Amino acid sequence: MSFGIVEIISLLLSLGGLGLSPNPKPPTVDASLQYGVPDADLVVHFDAASVVPGNFKVLEQLPVQPEIQASPELARAARQLVNEVEGPRNMAKGMIGFDPVNDLSDVTAFVKHVANAAQPAFVVVAHGKFTAAMLDKIAKLTGKLVVKRGAASLIEMGDGNAVALAKDGALLAGAAPMIEERIAESWRAPSHAAGTNLGQAATMLAGHPVFGISLTVSQAMRQQVLKEHPEQNFLTDLVRRGHGSSFALYRDGIGWTFDDSTAAGLAQMAMFSDGVVDVLRAAQIAPRGFAKIAIAALDSYKGLNPQVDALIAHKADLDKLTALYTGDGQFKAKIQKDPRTLKLNVRLTGKSLSDVVPVGVIVPMAAIGVLFASRTQATVPVPAATAPAQAPPPVRKPGHR
Repeated sequence: MSFGIVEIISLLLSLGGLGLSPNPKPPTVDASLQYGVPDADLVVHFDAASVVPGNFKVLEQLPVQPEIQASPELARAARQLVNEVEGPRNMAKGMIGFDPVNDLSDVTAFVKHVANAAQPAFVVVAHGKFTAAMLDKIAKLTGKLVVKRGAASLIEMGDGNAVALAKDGALLAGAAPMIEERIAESWRAPSHAAGTNLGQAATMLAGHPVFGISLTVSQAMRQQVLKEHPEQNFLTDLVRRGHGSSFALYRDGIGWTFDDSTAAGLAQMAMFSDGVVDVLRAAQIAPRGFAKIAIAALDSYKGLNPQVDALIAHKADLDKLTALYTGDGQFKAKIQKDPRTLKLNVRLTGKSLSDVVPVGVIVPMAAIGVLFASRTQATVPVPAATAPAQAPPPVRKPGHR
């Protein structure tokens, strides 16, 4: 079973508010790297305050939107979607006193390759509204003890991992020895000067990305990757000659960097980036063009199919959706290559992220998928294993307006 054309149009219009909100207090580079791993191969950053609260508010208001309330089945599915999101949130609030929607500001993870180890060493640092009482509740739930380390608190979680609340309120998780080191009074923030692993991450973090990833391949990791993938190809070539790279999502676009070791490689990456820009422009313009062609042709098929007639009746809404979920491809592209340092820096900027990358369609489509699944579960109950087999009750199809 699926929703009708009108219901899908209504849902897409209602989800138009999904997006990225400005973080009133974005984390500084120093704060993000305060507990960093100096020789981390991978640094991943997520600005939760820019993503979670605003989008959750849109989902929370979904069931009361007039377009949604006009369809009883769509309203019921929307309420179920909100309940499924609220469930884990309320559980976290009730069990440990932490609201994952409003209490988490940002998260930065540091991952270090360890030769011949089953898994890499890692440290995850989160900023938000974390308290000693929350740590006490975690300890009670897990049957562990909270150990004081000066003004900090630590829980040994087993398997060599630990969770700690630092004296500045940051929540740390990861390999126990690394967490112990970072909450000690003797801990000093590592350098993130240019040329260091954390320096690569600092350059990425300086632009206050919503999501960012910085990769600095160590010699040990490079050797392992090339050993496991001896074939010559584009990716192994990048591993062999690259010193570091980063990719970031911003509220107004995307950006990436690559530190090469050869002039020919730098030219190759600049051409590769030019190609990516062309593809991203086409990904905006082509869907918009096809949508306009399809909408323009609808009237020629009037009266031949009820679904087509429903689309014709909502042509104005279809025009809104086309403008809402596609761009004109006219974003700004700045590609800088420095022949002296062999560094490539690319920044693509629009009025919003969706002007550069057509991600505006992804989240609404994912929400529709969840609603479809929720509706199926709600309308087609599965009999218990011990109950005699019965035919499912008839499911009423939604009517078109």
